[in-house]
Amino acid sequence: MASEDKIKEYRNSLEEEKLMIETHFVNIERILRDNAKLEQDKLVALMNNYNTLNIQYDQLCNDLIKFIQIFEDDEKEIRLYKTDELIELLQAKINQLG
Repeated sequence: MASEDKIKEYRNSLEEEKLMIETHFVNIERILRDNAKLEQDKLVALMNNYNTLNIQYDQLCNDLIKFIQIFEDDEKEIRLYKTDELIELLQAKINQLG
């Protein structure tokens, strides 16, 4: 039972970290939508932040999927944040600079 509790605790921590990164994605989207024009340095900072978070998010989701497959022996699916629209917003802001 203690082992099952640790497994559940670890999965919960992975899911909380996933949610935290998704919240950052939403905040980046909100900044892009709410600011008609962003200065180049601010846009670069948002892009760098997005790139770092996206790498972490991909790895975290892969880890979570593997964890579920190994420890829960179940065909559960996890919800992934759709970053396509966020990428389009970043691209549009970059194009405004040029």
